[in-house]
Amino acid sequence: MLGCWLLLCSPAFGFVTDDLLTNNTPNNFADDLQDAARWSNVPGSVLSNIRGLGEGLEYAIAPDFCSQIIPLFQDRQPPNCAQIEQEIQKAFDHWGENHAVLNFTPVTASLAAQLPPNGASEPWRGFGAEIDLFVQSPDDYPLVNNFGAYTSFWYTNQRPIGLQGQPVSGKTMTSADIIFNNRSCYFFNAQQPISGCNHFESLLIHEVGHALALDHPNEFPQRNFDTDNTPGNPIPIDCQQPTQNLKLVSQIDVAAIMNSHLGEAAGPQPQLSLDDIGGRNFLYPLCQTVSSTLPSRDRPNPWQLFGGLLVASFCCVFGVAKIMQQREKQRRKKRRTGF
Repeated sequence: MLGCWLLLCSPAFGFVTDDLLTNNTPNNFADDLQDAARWSNVPGSVLSNIRGLGEGLEYAIAPDFCSQIIPLFQDRQPPNCAQIEQEIQKAFDHWGENHAVLNFTPVTASLAAQLPPNGASEPWRGFGAEIDLFVQSPDDYPLVNNFGAYTSFWYTNQRPIGLQGQPVSGKTMTSADIIFNNRSCYFFNAQQPISGCNHFESLLIHEVGHALALDHPNEFPQRNFDTDNTPGNPIPIDCQQPTQNLKLVSQIDVAAIMNSHLGEAAGPQPQLSLDDIGGRNFLYPLCQTVSSTLPSRDRPNPWQLFGGLLVASFCCVFGVAKIMQQREKQRRKKRRTGF
């Protein structure tokens, strides 16, 4: 089901970044893209205490995730844990499709998922993997109350390293947590939807979009960006100047996976729209798009694709970035609703 009744919705297109990152000009939406959060393109793994796109965005599943969520599936034949883990990887891979750098790597066997402890003084530095997945009660995690899932992410004010190896404007993401609500219900089989329950894969695809720093286009129509006024067109992104030709367009693509469902459960919609892809390509622009049907974790190493010169550039820039000391902030954000 869509997040609004069709009679109340405008024709729709565009993407939107996180609504609180306004470049310190909350009444001027035109410069919001200059303040967007994104993962930094630095080499290394979270296992060696380096957070960014190197080795793929690494995710960990909480040890009790399956035991907590399997009873919440209302299918006649609920999925087993192996099927759930496969579906999680599949949901991540939607965002990495045809993108040579944006990959997702499971590290559950090597690193425990972890929420920031209550009262942690610096949760934005990251706990657990880069993206962690949990099932929580609203009593234990109140932010998930009345939502099928809720995503929190943290960032620093340090400028991220873009895919071309140079610092770009905006914030550097360090950690994201995706929380499923143990008082919601879910279904696994997209061909047999269950009224009032969330389609697991579609809901997770949406949440991963938030973990990449995209927001709800239909919630913030005044902040949507596109390159033209024609619904359904691809959004071409200039890899060297990603904001070039983007303009505010106050209509929303009703097919976008990033739309909020405004109080309704997430129906089957397990694919990205062209607007979703445009938002991804703005945050993570490539000068060359590589088509591939391989799962993200099996795609070629980005260093092989971009060459030794880029590796040297990344390493040099990262060495500088590691010694930068800047003010840091925490960010929590409500996400797609559930039943």
